[in-house]
Amino acid sequence: MNGTIHRRFTRATALVVALSCAVAQLTTLTEGVALADGNADEADLHFQIAAEAYSKGDFRLALEHFLVSNRLVPNRNVVFNIARTYEQLKRFADAHRYYVDALDGETNQQTIATIQDAVKRIAPNVAVLRVESDPPGATVYIDRKDLGSRGTAPKPLAIAEGKYRVIVELEGYEPATVEGVEAKIGSETKVPFKLSRIVGTVEVTVDGAPNAAVHLDDENSAPVCTAPCTFETPPGRHLVYFSREGFQATPRQINVVAKETVKAAAILTPLTGSVVVQADERDAVVEIDGKPAGFTPAVIQAVSVGKRTVTVTLRGYAPVEKEVIVKPNQQSELLDLKLVPLRQVAAASRFTENIEDAPSSVTIIDRQELRAFGYPTIYEALRGIRGVAVGYDRVYASAAIRGLGDTNDYGNRLLVLQDGTVMNDNILYQSFIGSDGRADLEDVDRIEVVRGPGSLVYGTGAMSGVVNLVPRAKDDESRVHIGGGTYDNSVAHGRAGFHLNFNKGKTAGMWASVSGARSDGIELEVEPRDTSQGTSATARQVDFFRSYGTAGRIWAGPFTAQWFYHSRQQQLPTGPYFTLFNDARTFYKDERFMSELRVEPKVNDKLQFLARAHANHYHFHGSYFYDPAPSPGYDEDYYGTWFGGEARAVITPVSALRITVGGEFQYHPEADMRGCGDYELNERQCFPNPTADFDSSTYLDVEQSYFTGAAYGVIDWGAAKWFRLSAGVRGNFFSFVDPRVAARGALIFKPWDGGVIKVMGGNAFRLPSIYERFYYDGGVAQIQAEDPLGQNKTAPYVDGGLQPENILTGELEVSQRFLEDWTGLGSLHLNRVENVITTVEVDPATGAPTPGSGVIQYQNSKSPALNVGFDLELRRDWRQGWMVSAFYSYQRPQFTDVKPDDPFVAANPTLVENPRLTNAPEHLAGFRGVVPIVADLASLGLRVTLEAPRRVSYVANETTKPAAVADLTLSGGVKRFGVGYTIGVYNIIDTRYNLPIAETYFSRLSPQNGRTFLANVNITYP
Repeated sequence: MNGTIHRRFTRATALVVALSCAVAQLTTLTEGVALADGNADEADLHFQIAAEAYSKGDFRLALEHFLVSNRLVPNRNVVFNIARTYEQLKRFADAHRYYVDALDGETNQQTIATIQDAVKRIAPNVAVLRVESDPPGATVYIDRKDLGSRGTAPKPLAIAEGKYRVIVELEGYEPATVEGVEAKIGSETKVPFKLSRIVGTVEVTVDGAPNAAVHLDDENSAPVCTAPCTFETPPGRHLVYFSREGFQATPRQINVVAKETVKAAAILTPLTGSVVVQADERDAVVEIDGKPAGFTPAVIQAVSVGKRTVTVTLRGYAPVEKEVIVKPNQQSELLDLKLVPLRQVAAASRFTENIEDAPSSVTIIDRQELRAFGYPTIYEALRGIRGVAVGYDRVYASAAIRGLGDTNDYGNRLLVLQDGTVMNDNILYQSFIGSDGRADLEDVDRIEVVRGPGSLVYGTGAMSGVVNLVPRAKDDESRVHIGGGTYDNSVAHGRAGFHLNFNKGKTAGMWASVSGARSDGIELEVEPRDTSQGTSATARQVDFFRSYGTAGRIWAGPFTAQWFYHSRQQQLPTGPYFTLFNDARTFYKDERFMSELRVEPKVNDKLQFLARAHANHYHFHGSYFYDPAPSPGYDEDYYGTWFGGEARAVITPVSALRITVGGEFQYHPEADMRGCGDYELNERQCFPNPTADFDSSTYLDVEQSYFTGAAYGVIDWGAAKWFRLSAGVRGNFFSFVDPRVAARGALIFKPWDGGVIKVMGGNAFRLPSIYERFYYDGGVAQIQAEDPLGQNKTAPYVDGGLQPENILTGELEVSQRFLEDWTGLGSLHLNRVENVITTVEVDPATGAPTPGSGVIQYQNSKSPALNVGFDLELRRDWRQGWMVSAFYSYQRPQFTDVKPDDPFVAANPTLVENPRLTNAPEHLAGFRGVVPIVADLASLGLRVTLEAPRRVSYVANETTKPAAVADLTLSGGVKRFGVGYTIGVYNIIDTRYNLPIAETYFSRLSPQNGRTFLANVNITYP
């Protein structure tokens, strides 16, 4: 045993000697920094004494001097010697503590291993408390603080077996104590502490911009929160910094008090620059990050720095979106932005599509043109449109597309729509395109002219084409407007209205307007039909009328409601229907009301629905005078009321395929006509007139009701980028005639850049109107075609009744876009019409064809009509404030296979030699152009139309004379003040020309206006 102790002592002695050398070396290394009082020398002396005492086995003396040496100059080597000495004295707890202290900061791996072996060696002899703190670094006390600290956590503390009180303290944290910690010999007990920070609360508010990052004491440090917010921090003075991209803020100094709240307010001011935006179109709306900022060209100041999204939009053009980096106090530029026209149409398929993809020949009269020329009526807007011939008989204006329009058809082969809703009435199918239609066109954003059959989409009536009035857009700005003006020298019109957005996204809102027009008429010299009355006669107060109306729309999300009402009363001194010439007592009054509610929810990108319901009413009143005053006249009233609904689904299973299926139903409870032989037409009944010198009589008494329905399907397939197919079919059923089927198809090729080839064909039909079937004026000017009671009375009715007209069309259209904005177009078209409904002069007693009788009856021609023609057009789209359009159309509509047994031919034997249709010019040509003079302020517009000869009647081969009509306008505005204007002269060279009119008029021809003046002014606010 003594040998073992000796060997251990020898190893210890060797270690002491080694450590002594290390101390000596440390003393040498630190000699230059020894304290002035000689602490290093003294520490070295005590170390030498301790080493000698240790070598002699005097451990208590050695411990005394090791402790003094370490106190004078702390050294890990001396700490190890202290631990070794405690171990020799069997004070294992103290030895364990000093061994652990000796490990702190040690890097020598051999020394570390030696110390760890020593700790393991004495571990069975001590009880260890492992004190840990979160966060680490807390000062550890055992039982009492006045006994001094035992080091900093984490720390293993060797102590005697027993129960202890452990106390930890860390600056900035609440002191923590654990009572009754039990320490056992030979085991280690963990004593963990979760320290609670001593903090105060900082509440940060922010003005100027949200989401500011908050930094504490160092502006480059990680954010502690995003203002507005609260956070906790130790007590004391702190600096709070704020940062947000594009903004700046002054730091705030705060004094945080423990367990109290202090406030810090950040005021963020934006760092700004400017953005210059230029586009190839003026007055486009510029939005920055979705907020309106100006109109092109624009220099937008005070734009927050950073990446900004600039969107440029202009109605009728595709939006342009660009990103720009805005730098502080610098100017960023977006120059030469190009806005591409949308070139879209909705009426061709009742689905908005590009014109080049529409299965029809289409012309758009856009908002710029409507304002540049100041068109007062639909009639004037259509004058000079490719393939369209207009006419005005001083009662109603009408239009015919590609030769299909008689002088007495009231424009009933053309459908006029308002946003897809049919505006023709249900008694005459009249199209109402003059002052009888509306007071002005200020509520119209654009007019879509769709040529060709439209029965696939709209059913009866869409024979020659469709004219769709697209109203004011929903995305306009909130504002009010007033306006007024004059046209045709004597017409004055005015209006007022507003547009109101209910939310910022413009997904809900409304617009509404009221308007009115009046004219005291003009003097008009005409040529009497009866040459015995001379070669000319003058009528006064021609076109004397009063009109008023209202229109509007309200929407919210997918729901839209619209309404329209218009009334016009016009004097007819020109002697229509053999009334007295130059007698202003004869007048017409037309009233038309429409309301519609529709919902168009988009379920997803593959499915969209439309459902709509509409209610309509039409009222006509006519007073006719055939004898000089005070003789009574004849009164007529027509009442039409109808309701309808439609449901449609648009399915897009893949992006290239669109399938439309739907159906509609209409109920016409009222399609009535009344006529009395005196003034006493009241409550739709005729009453005796005590002042009349003859017995009052009811000569017209028609009450009709009927319903119609349809189901349809359309497929549009973009098989490839260069090829598209459109095809559809519609089945129609009626309560008074056999079902009808309408079909349409189109092959659209895009074989080269900018080139489009359309091969189109289809059929359409028009049911005979209530007026054509049943009107009777006592045989003065017209007799009935059918028996309204269906009793087959003996009368000169049309055998079998009037049959629907049917048209079959085909067209080849080739267009080429070049120089980006120019388009050249050529088309070859033909149509064949069967059962043409026209008027025939007959004997009122027998119904036999009687040329010159002056009494007409509507009949079907047994000879079909054929029209073959072509169009050529060159057009430059509206860009930079100017446009150009020029066209030439040729057509020769005529009857074919003329049958001698046809009553229509018998009444008009000249058809055998000259089968041309009346009122159908063989040549059509026109030019329209607008050139800016001063941007925004003034633009010059010129329209020239060729009025080619038209056949006057089937009785003879006479034609009207050709004429050229030129219109010149000046338009513009001062945007700053919300003022827009148009002034001009229509028919500036005062060309005098005539148009054909019906056989029942006093005059042979209807003279058209000479030179007239136009002026319009509109003011909007803001």
